[in-house]
Amino acid sequence: MNPKFNMHVHSCRSACAKPEMVLEDINSKAHSAGLEYVGLADHIDIDDHNQRPVLNRGDLENGSWDVEFLVGCEATVLSPGRMAVRDDIAENLDYVMVSANHYHLENVENPGEKNPLSYAEHYLDMLDGVLEWGLADIVAHPFLHTKLRRVLLDPMDVMEWYDWDAVEKVLDRAGNVGLSFEIKPGYVELIPEFMKLLIKTGRSCGVKFSLGTDAHRLVEIPFPDDFGPKLEGIGLRNGDLIDPGSFLS
Repeated sequence: MNPKFNMHVHSCRSACAKPEMVLEDINSKAHSAGLEYVGLADHIDIDDHNQRPVLNRGDLENGSWDVEFLVGCEATVLSPGRMAVRDDIAENLDYVMVSANHYHLENVENPGEKNPLSYAEHYLDMLDGVLEWGLADIVAHPFLHTKLRRVLLDPMDVMEWYDWDAVEKVLDRAGNVGLSFEIKPGYVELIPEFMKLLIKTGRSCGVKFSLGTDAHRLVEIPFPDDFGPKLEGIGLRNGDLIDPGSFLS
């Protein structure tokens, strides 16, 4: 398995990305890494951020590129059923990526009780809201809540409290509407057994998977050299992956 696309790359329009993340240098780095598609997924956390993908689209139209850029976003799920991206913006993007676990942001709803079970249940509620909304294509960094360290919880503890029957119901609905789930290099190492089960169950439900590095620096755009074999190690097949070109068509 040799990944040819990275759907989770931030330009310098995302405040957390480095100034080096300009389109010309993203293009060069991705091309040299053998990538064919790059998804621009700048953060939309508040209403003012909705212009970021619009500006990216304008910049792309005025340039010449070695890779195929897709204009998307990483939209924060503020609460079940409420997204930071506006519907009129979402409907005109090549793809919409959502983050339902940005619990560290002040404008994101947290469960009433700060314990692992509450976060596991609330996260599934957030995914239910995404499915009801109906405009999302990819769920970014799913299930593992690394940001929970900022609310004094160990994110690994939450993994033990997911009701797998409830997870399977979410995957079944996702498969029916074409909602895919992201696989990041770090996840393969941190939660390999969970990822194996997610892929196996997702496949049976018709779910596809996206690949992304959540790149905020140029060096983070290429996948690690051992990423392909590690994907195979958790049971991922080429047929399990999304086709980025389908978003453009």
